[in-house]
Amino acid sequence: MQALLAGLLLLIISGCTFIQDPVSLMKKPDLPTDKATLNGAIQSALLKNKLETGAIIRPRSDVDSSSIRIHDLDNDGILEAVVFYQTPDDEVKIHGMIMQQQGDTWVKKLDFDGEGTVLESFDFVDFTNDGKVDIVAGFSRGEEDLQNLLAVYSFSGDSLEKIPALPYTHFNIGDMNGDKINDITVVYLQQKELSYISTYQYDKFEDAFVELNKLDLGPNIESYYNVVAGKVAKDKEGIILDASVVSNSSYSKLIIMEDNEFIDVLQDELLTYKELPVESEDVNDDGILEFGVLTRPSGWEDRLILDEIPFFTTYFQWDGEVRESNEKEGLQFVLQRYYDMNNRFYLDFPPDMYNKITITPESNKNAYLNFVMTDTGESVAEIKFFSTAQWGKAESDWDILVKEKNRVIAYRSHGDLKLSKKDKKPSSNNVAPIERKGN
Repeated sequence: MQALLAGLLLLIISGCTFIQDPVSLMKKPDLPTDKATLNGAIQSALLKNKLETGAIIRPRSDVDSSSIRIHDLDNDGILEAVVFYQTPDDEVKIHGMIMQQQGDTWVKKLDFDGEGTVLESFDFVDFTNDGKVDIVAGFSRGEEDLQNLLAVYSFSGDSLEKIPALPYTHFNIGDMNGDKINDITVVYLQQKELSYISTYQYDKFEDAFVELNKLDLGPNIESYYNVVAGKVAKDKEGIILDASVVSNSSYSKLIIMEDNEFIDVLQDELLTYKELPVESEDVNDDGILEFGVLTRPSGWEDRLILDEIPFFTTYFQWDGEVRESNEKEGLQFVLQRYYDMNNRFYLDFPPDMYNKITITPESNKNAYLNFVMTDTGESVAEIKFFSTAQWGKAESDWDILVKEKNRVIAYRSHGDLKLSKKDKKPSSNNVAPIERKGN
């Protein structure tokens, strides 16, 4: 039994947020002059525009939430700094500013118009494929059901050119068609009406983004609660969209592109259907994305109240072969997990225990869980919720998982369990770029 349990992992999920001042949030490279000089120059420029320094804004959805970002935008050996700020009393509610390093000081080069009322994302990417980075910014009006816009700005010397903006709900910057040239893949949703995915590349002759391909994703989608891009098979790049359809039920779409045309790899939605949301991710750290489905433990098949069922989450990986039928044959089992729905902890089982473990029918996922072997009923692990008073009297073989104000969640194993901690960001409903996961 101990050998069987050697791969069992129990992990705690936690999250923290750090708020830093604008100077400390400047993005590398380090400046040869004092960073405070740049911050002071920006503040001075804002005051000349009759704006307070608090008008500076950070992107809402980026992993990098820096408000001041520095780069040589036009490859002339001189650094530029880009910052966005609010102008709530103007017709255009968001503006950007480009500062340029001149000796030991910074000088404002120009201001430019943004879109909407919220800066969602902000990055530097060479989209025009001229060897110079462009400013790529996503904007929204702060409401999920309104159109968001992705704008690309190209800086050269003393001027800034704006490429016509693209509407989006989620977007990915990458190389979807594998031609070694950057492209933008946009997922667009009008709730319960229409949804599509499109990939665009910049055409220098048109001076605009040209659509490579577009795929209709159907009219019945409430939201995309998770969208990830990266490797979806050993030699395949793609995107997985986790879509909410009715109440909490959902399914996943796995999309790739071949010969500049989209392929919906798993058209049978029953293969990825789940009664509650499950986020696709790289669960085994092999650089390839997996999608998850919910599995009822043996003995829980007839329970009707979903909230009472301690589901297992089972993750699968696509094998990379496009099939016109029998799509299930291309799905490879990767991992089975018990996931606490309140994001406090999860329990991973090694692959050789797949379909060999269940949870006793008398278990309660908010009080006590007993994980047992399906064939013998032998207990392999227990999780129990103690009040503070109960914890003071608990037996010594219980180990703390989560300590809350008025209770302790603890576990004990009947084998060789390994306890590890893993950080997880709090979930967000903000409009965001597609997250890239995997290698």
